[in-house]
Amino acid sequence: MHQFSNGKKVFFLYPPQNFSKTIIKRIFKDGFEIYKLNSTERLLPLLQKYPDSILFINTDYPYDDNFNFNTFNEIELSKKIFENLKVYTFFMEKVSYGDKILDYISLERSDEEVYSDIYKILDEAEAHGKREFVRYGNYNEILSSISFTCDKNVYKTNMHDISPKALSFSSDDDLDRLIESSFSDMRLKVGVYEITVVGRIVTSRMIGDKKIYIAEFEADESKKDEIFDFIFTSLEKGMDEIIHSLS
Repeated sequence: MHQFSNGKKVFFLYPPQNFSKTIIKRIFKDGFEIYKLNSTERLLPLLQKYPDSILFINTDYPYDDNFNFNTFNEIELSKKIFENLKVYTFFMEKVSYGDKILDYISLERSDEEVYSDIYKILDEAEAHGKREFVRYGNYNEILSSISFTCDKNVYKTNMHDISPKALSFSSDDDLDRLIESSFSDMRLKVGVYEITVVGRIVTSRMIGDKKIYIAEFEADESKKDEIFDFIFTSLEKGMDEIIHSLS
């Protein structure tokens, strides 16, 4: 994957269930890095860790006494560390929360209208970065082994990261001779899914002392959905681990 700007993290605090199934997944597929938050316990430490992120708050949710929304809005959000944090609310009924809460998203309208409003907010905030899709993994870890055939030879390699259209891998052997070669049977294991894709190896680069190869691939919509699901759930799991490590 190219080392483009990764954009901004986007948090939805207590999103309604139907909202999560439709709009959030659609926005994620547009290349925005979305996380659902179902607790306020470590919300402030999380925002301090990502102070240039974007937060959408469900103000219809019945928060318990451990989270005072007015204190959060009037005191915490006014601190200098949060000067680049963008905060919005979404709810069924409009309520005004002052200057720091930038805007609201009414859920009384159609999904298409709600999606359009959120997309516009994220696009104007440059939350997308320069990436086309959100990816999962990094060059220092192995997600799984993969295999493919080029020029009638079978190769077994290690996958490091993946997006819905490309992945990176490494091998103990020098495979530069395969650059620009096509494959029709690259077999991937992403989470619980086993997927076969077609594509080609496009380039290689040195990352530290490791040679990394980049492959672009094509997959039908059902396979893309499985890859999206793997990336979404993997990123959420990683964020949960980060949240639980915060004090």
